[in-house]
Amino acid sequence: MEKAHTAEHILMASIKRILPDASAVKVVHDDKGNSLYLRARSLDWDTVSEAVKAANRVIDEGREVKEWFFDSLEEAKRTIPTLRSYDERISGRVRVIEVEGYDYSACAQKHAKNTKECGCIFVTGFSKAGEDLYQVRFEVGQKAKEYAAETIALHMKVSEALGASQKTVLQTAINLKQDVEDLRKRAAYLTRLLLERLSPEIVDGTKVYTALYRGVDRKTLMEYAGEITSKEGRVVLVVDAQKDALIVLCRSKDLALDCGALLKDVLPSFGGRGGGKPEFASGSASLEMVEQVLNALRSKVVQSLLKV
Repeated sequence: MEKAHTAEHILMASIKRILPDASAVKVVHDDKGNSLYLRARSLDWDTVSEAVKAANRVIDEGREVKEWFFDSLEEAKRTIPTLRSYDERISGRVRVIEVEGYDYSACAQKHAKNTKECGCIFVTGFSKAGEDLYQVRFEVGQKAKEYAAETIALHMKVSEALGASQKTVLQTAINLKQDVEDLRKRAAYLTRLLLERLSPEIVDGTKVYTALYRGVDRKTLMEYAGEITSKEGRVVLVVDAQKDALIVLCRSKDLALDCGALLKDVLPSFGGRGGGKPEFASGSASLEMVEQVLNALRSKVVQSLLKV
């Protein structure tokens, strides 16, 4: 932990050189790894990359790690104007850790005596942990080297899979993401057009919408089913077959049909499963059985409506 904590001091000092408003809140070292929690207006990978490079340069320089003691925080700040400290947690005598010529921080934890003992530091990820609060995860020493090697290998595999160079892989990924979003919008639009052509059959005064689709946009499918059943006297039973089969069964609030119970009753006979609320339920089944499943569910729905 001494090496990890010392490396964190160096990393935080490096971040602060780039983002002067940044301040450390706490550091956690446990079985899951190491985490630095810091406050900053913003944090991005370019900043993290520059900070990690600067931190590793300091580690490689073999700077001495020293400790100083002061009777109070006020005295420490007068002596060291650049002191980093979390004032709310400090009272009485103050211990200051100096990374020779690079960082001064009030801290009570154990540290390495020389930055070279840290080996190296590598940030494995960061995420928002609150308003202006970030959790920065990092590894030190051998674990950092292993993680860096694995990350580089993954980057190279992604480059090859995308048919892009190291310099263009990010833009290629961004372009592909945009293409996928455009395709999703088109699929949703075409699905909507298809669903609007769905005509019901009348069962004892209830409109029953039944259909089997192959490869529609499922989010649009479920939203449209909800729109139809928002009006009284309607039941929607639709199946979409892609890599798997999605079954959606829903009904208007004024009907007594229990959609969840019906799916739980019927689908196991076809190797499927499903369930949900009385008004809206969904399930799955094998692709080979979709037509039989649809017919069996339709038959059950009709029987239930005729009993009401």
